Amino acid sequence: MKKDTFEEEALKKEIVRQELLKQEILKNTVLNSISVVIQGKVFGLPGEPYEKQLTLQCIESIRNFLPKAEIILSTWEGSIVEHLSYDKIVFNKDPGSIPYNIHEPTYLNNNNRQIVSTYNGLKAASNTYAIKMRGDCKLIDTDFIYYLREYPRGPQYNFFKQRVVIPTKYTRNPRRIAQLIHPSDIFQVGLLEDLLNLWDIPLQPEPETTRAFPLEKQIFNNALTGGFHRMKFGAEQYVWYSFCKKQGLDLELKHYSHIPPSKILASDISIINNFVIEDALKLGVILPKKMTAHYDKDLYTHEEWFQLSLRYCKDVSKFYEWALIAKVYYSNVSRILWRARHRLFKFGIGDFFKVLKKYMAS
Repeated sequence: MKKDTFEEEALKKEIVRQELLKQEILKNTVLNSISVVIQGKVFGLPGEPYEKQLTLQCIESIRNFLPKAEIILSTWEGSIVEHLSYDKIVFNKDPGSIPYNIHEPTYLNNNNRQIVSTYNGLKAASNTYAIKMRGDCKLIDTDFIYYLREYPRGPQYNFFKQRVVIPTKYTRNPRRIAQLIHPSDIFQVGLLEDLLNLWDIPLQPEPETTRAFPLEKQIFNNALTGGFHRMKFGAEQYVWYSFCKKQGLDLELKHYSHIPPSKILASDISIINNFVIEDALKLGVILPKKMTAHYDKDLYTHEEWFQLSLRYCKDVSKFYEWALIAKVYYSNVSRILWRARHRLFKFGIGDFFKVLKKYMAS
């Protein structure tokens, strides 16, 4: 073997060794200094079958995979918790919820409950790192730790001291769905100070957030085809909008499917530069069955996130921004054209342009 080839191989091995050493140090650091906040409703009552004891199973999984973790249960006043094992408990006054529309009184937006129980639980935490999760999730590994390492990071909109790790589920990519500012809120892990900063936001004003428009109002690029939502913000959108507003970044929308061209790039960069996005199972987390029963094709993938994180390390040209805007709008072309074409054939070309104008203003 030639000397230069030998030296190259030795250098590669040393780089690998150093990376493995960094990962081991990171793992030990996190394992010895992490708090887990289980926020919201307690799933399962004493005496119910074990398969219904989801919060009990959640706590058991944390004890199994994070034996040194501080477990904080942040739930509601009056909740039954004597069958659960935790290190700290926070009983919150319930801020209540609101139905998405008056015709379905049991279909509730619980985001204010999430904000209260998450933030107050994080305030009770005492370690360097923290996890925010629901009581119907479970850990099956600690692989999320390896995603807490440093990644290349661009200069714009770096609001956290270190990226927060989140699952792909419900981290929506506007290239495939008309929804900006939509990072996942189901499971989050990062520095405690970053999570506290993220969740230190005002409650949603209601009913003007959840029921911003009457049900009969048509949203021409409606991302949620069920037809029951007329929100200003989805839950995830409101959290990210409110947090970014504190940082001086205005990402306000007229409604949850509003995709103003001036905010598409800022939404993309702010999410890519502040989070690590990966499939929940690869992070070592099992999400609630109702969230995994169907496949979502409109989410950021880990590979997309990684490529974009490299892309946003560089200066972003106007041409790139225009191309991104075009791609986002192209994802909605079929909906727009179908409605406009329908109006064209029914009412004529004048109404066709009225529909397009109304869409662009929506």
